[in-house]
Amino acid sequence: MTNLTMQNPLGITPILNADIALRNLDLGSLTRTFSFGAIEGKLDGDIDDLQLQNWKPVKFDAVVQSSPGKYPKKISQRAVENISALGGAGAAAIQRSFLQFFKQFNYEKMGLSCKLRNDVCEMNGIASTQGGYVIVKGSGIPAITVLGYNHTVGWSELLARIKRVTDGNSKAIVK
Repeated sequence: MTNLTMQNPLGITPILNADIALRNLDLGSLTRTFSFGAIEGKLDGDIDDLQLQNWKPVKFDAVVQSSPGKYPKKISQRAVENISALGGAGAAAIQRSFLQFFKQFNYEKMGLSCKLRNDVCEMNGIASTQGGYVIVKGSGIPAITVLGYNHTVGWSELLARIKRVTDGNSKAIVK
């Protein structure tokens, strides 16, 4: 964490500003802890220009993506469904296709970004497509690519989607 500042910490509306960098997070440990669906790999994240007012985010530029390097990169069907649910579309297409017979898929890279301004999150992925963006780019066999289509999502709607995904799963597993 860098550039940490705080204004009015004991006042009615405390304000916190910071930049946060996360490197080489183990996705296996993280996804097993929250029963999100299994993802093998490593993740880097940057949250720049974070501003909290009254401990709630009002502004930030966040990017999470696969860490560079060679390591196993696999994603389970359940994790794909949950990522798709965050994008608002669900994973019905997977369940109706031949891909339903695979438990996990290979991926080359994954990433998602959000620029929060005025209670709206401008979403993007690792690459643009016609009308959307790539969240997970598949690789090898079997591979799956996950696309997002909603570039603009209300912050409260995004939080509601995250809550629906996590409520549909088990509670955090602590070992």
